[in-house]
Amino acid sequence: AADGTVRSGDTVTDLTGVIDFGAQGGGGAAFKLQPTVAPTFSRTNERTPAPVVAAGNVKVASANVLNFFTTFTNGGDAWGRSGQGCTVGGTTRASNCRGADNLAEFVRQRDKIVESLGAINADVVGLMEIQNNGDTAASYLVEQLNAKLGAGTYAVVPKPATTGTDAIRVAMIYKPGAVSLVGNALSDGDAVNNRPPMAQTFKATNGGKFSLVVNHLKSKGSCGGGAGNTDSDDGQGCWNATRVEQAARLRDYFLPQVAGAANDSDILVVGDMNAYGHEDPIRLLNAAGYVNEIERFVRPAGIPYSYVFGAESGYLDHALASASLSGQVAGVTEWHNNADEPEAIDYNLNDTAEDPYVKNAYRASDHDPVVVSLNLAPTYADVTASVAITRSGITLGRVGGKYSGTVTVKNTSGAAITGPLHLVLQGLPSGVTLDNKSGMVDGAPYLTLANTTLAPGASVTVTTAFTNPSKVGIGYNAKLLSGSF
Repeated sequence: AADGTVRSGDTVTDLTGVIDFGAQGGGGAAFKLQPTVAPTFSRTNERTPAPVVAAGNVKVASANVLNFFTTFTNGGDAWGRSGQGCTVGGTTRASNCRGADNLAEFVRQRDKIVESLGAINADVVGLMEIQNNGDTAASYLVEQLNAKLGAGTYAVVPKPATTGTDAIRVAMIYKPGAVSLVGNALSDGDAVNNRPPMAQTFKATNGGKFSLVVNHLKSKGSCGGGAGNTDSDDGQGCWNATRVEQAARLRDYFLPQVAGAANDSDILVVGDMNAYGHEDPIRLLNAAGYVNEIERFVRPAGIPYSYVFGAESGYLDHALASASLSGQVAGVTEWHNNADEPEAIDYNLNDTAEDPYVKNAYRASDHDPVVVSLNLAPTYADVTASVAITRSGITLGRVGGKYSGTVTVKNTSGAAITGPLHLVLQGLPSGVTLDNKSGMVDGAPYLTLANTTLAPGASVTVTTAFTNPSKVGIGYNAKLLSGSF
């Protein structure tokens, strides 16, 4: 590659040398080959500039941001202050911080994450391993994304009531232009959850809703006591029993709570589950009806993986859809911008003679992001073909300076049209606004009709009020929708 590195999956030919045993980078010792002839490397595992996934109407991503802390281990922070610290439990000190050691490293880390999330360009992003300091770290990340992509592109989903006492938490950001929040974020502060899951319900511009649940289950390292939490040598590592308890808590309590609060069963469970695709916690959720969308979409094209550990790859990062949502999943992909890349190109300043760091999306984390394309079904129907829509002329009110008119909708079909009914005004000229609109749908204003049912031959008339500062002709295309937004 241009930066002189290789990726997992690249190939080498003419490998000739002497094998010895000795110290290796990162500690420990291993067998190494000392080349006596310059080897030839081939980039057979090419980088891609962005993830490719089937089109839908809402794109969701799950991204582990590798300890994105705005407070550093040297006591500094992103705003240049000193004497700062991170809180774990009830103790605040710099040694509790993770991630960047100083401002210089942080800028490198920040830039890679911004490049990565910018390339993904998701409408909703679930984040793992972000500093648990309220919404501060998430808000900083949004500010930096918006500086790259445009003001207002992303916003933070306000944190739920409980984010736990760990140094890191899960979080969410979203595009207000693509989806809107329904209700407040939820979390589950039960003692089994060292990092509480977070849920938020979103509504797309076509009225379709879904809830995203972001998770970061107990890690596989540093075995604990208790039945099932030691390494049983079955490949599931340490703390498997705890992860199973966390998955069971999701199944039995939190996911039903989320569905009840949203009054909607369309749920997408994502995150770093610290369990591979066929381990006990994932099998438990599969048995509860949550569909493994990575197996469904990624496996047919190749072996899925999002993480490389000890030269072995697998996927710890998941996308599990409820049965009602699974049919609305258009596609899923893993973007291999991280796991295949060498640690040498990450943000860390390791005081080496060579620094292969480049401000790009590669090795922004040690986990690959998962991208899910949803094709949410609309919650309304277009019934324009069943009615006649008649517009009056538009007049200017001398006192208020507003333009007003009326629109009459008549049911010309032989059957009643049930509502709620909404008259949508599409294609208004630039600068013209409908002042008395009931809301917006698919980028156009609408008026909700008083009649919830329109009998055959019946009519209803609504008033329109416009602001028209440029005094242009006010034209639009009107259509009638039946249903809820």
